[in-house]
Amino acid sequence: MKKLFKTSGQLIIGALIGFFGMLVLLEADFRINLSAYASISNIVLLTIAALLALFSIYRYFSIVSLTNQKFTGDEEDAAEGRMYRQYSDASLCSNVAMLVSLASLSVTAITDQVLWMLVTGIALVFISASLSFLLPSLIQKMYPERQLPSVNEKNYAKKLLEVSDDGEKYVMLGGLYKTYLTMNSLLVGAIILLLFYSIVSDSSQLFSIFTIVIILTLTNTQYQFHVRNK
Repeated sequence: MKKLFKTSGQLIIGALIGFFGMLVLLEADFRINLSAYASISNIVLLTIAALLALFSIYRYFSIVSLTNQKFTGDEEDAAEGRMYRQYSDASLCSNVAMLVSLASLSVTAITDQVLWMLVTGIALVFISASLSFLLPSLIQKMYPERQLPSVNEKNYAKKLLEVSDDGEKYVMLGGLYKTYLTMNSLLVGAIILLLFYSIVSDSSQLFSIFTIVIILTLTNTQYQFHVRNK
């Protein structure tokens, strides 16, 4: 009973704080003018994307160099571990570089930036996307003794899962499930954040909110139907 009263009291206090906080925000002029910081923000985004792309390229050629060398015994195991870590680093950096480049292109398109920023952004998107497609082709070179499918084959993901052992499947499943939960939580949080921003800034974010709702609906429906039909 004491725990119930304590929880109820915390909820009431939280509700009161939220209510009065919202009143304060509604009375304030809460508008963010990003156009004044567009140029410097774009330069920062392009720099980050370029550094990530360069690091991914460096990792790519490091893996290629290791695959062309001959190792035996413990050295072979150490080389495989090194290639695996470098591959993970390169994949992450290329994907993030592409996202940051797209963010830069968005800033350029919305705030009408100079031409070189647009060209650089497009080039970085192309480079990072190319790296994302090239990196999976290294898997066969990294593990030549295994009958791994080519990335160009139909149903590549399904075939890769079939040739993976139980330990690899467990790692992939754990990573995918954690990503699924994190994505759901972050997107719901983004909806709430956009809703509050729309209220306090008088700038409608309905299109963004409905876009996120559609994405959440599709991904959750796909996941639940896949699990349900097994």
